[in-house]
Amino acid sequence: MNKLNGTIAILLFVLSGHTIIAQTDVLALRVNQDRIERRIHELAQFGRDSTGHGYRVAYTSGDIAGRAWYMEQMSQAGLDVSIDAAGNLVGKRAGMNPGLKPIAFGSHIDMVPDGGNYDGCVGSISALEVMDVLKENNLKTNHPLEILIFSNEEGATYGSSFMAGHLHSEVLNNVSQSGLNLYDGIKAIGGDPDHIQNAVRQKGDLAAFLELHIEQGAFLERDQIQIGVVSGIVGILQWDVTITGMANHAGTTPMNLRHDA
Repeated sequence: MNKLNGTIAILLFVLSGHTIIAQTDVLALRVNQDRIERRIHELAQFGRDSTGHGYRVAYTSGDIAGRAWYMEQMSQAGLDVSIDAAGNLVGKRAGMNPGLKPIAFGSHIDMVPDGGNYDGCVGSISALEVMDVLKENNLKTNHPLEILIFSNEEGATYGSSFMAGHLHSEVLNNVSQSGLNLYDGIKAIGGDPDHIQNAVRQKGDLAAFLELHIEQGAFLERDQIQIGVVSGIVGILQWDVTITGMANHAGTTPMNLRHDA
């Protein structure tokens, strides 16, 4: 957890380089380790069954309860809390210069079955901690700040894809792992699928977006480095391939009679 403390401090430092007005030694600020640990533990309880298995799949009762808890945490941090048309959670903190674009940060809180306590949740809880530290130290910022918690990230990054304008209403009949289609699922979490286009943020609407995430490749852990900046991720492409040939028994068809692809 000490590594997480340092990482959040760096996030505060990055924000301060662009936003904080007061002459403040940002790296001297201290996050509340007990609060971080408590919140991660509390969030982990939503969707957990009597055997300890986690099931906070998007649009399920665990997801809905976890989202309600997270919205309450944002309200306590003094944020203006809302749900966009795609069901993404939004927490806004006003800046001193409302003409500047918001700096946003966050992640997701839905999970795959037994997905653990940290994927997405570390970024989400850290975003809350940043807002709390700013509030507790009476720090004002030039830019408005936003927490963005994307809905149904594990399903197929639906919430962020709607926000980016990559998906439209034609996918709302897709059935999610919860058993609900996207239309009913988004309604269940407080979104507005009838006006899904209202979730779109245009290019340039945000000054920046930052996501703090756990490492999933072990490079930093191996080299004992606390934080890294992602420069590339795996890309997934799907291809339709037609193979032309003649199938036959591999053990009995002689080579001169084969018509392999």
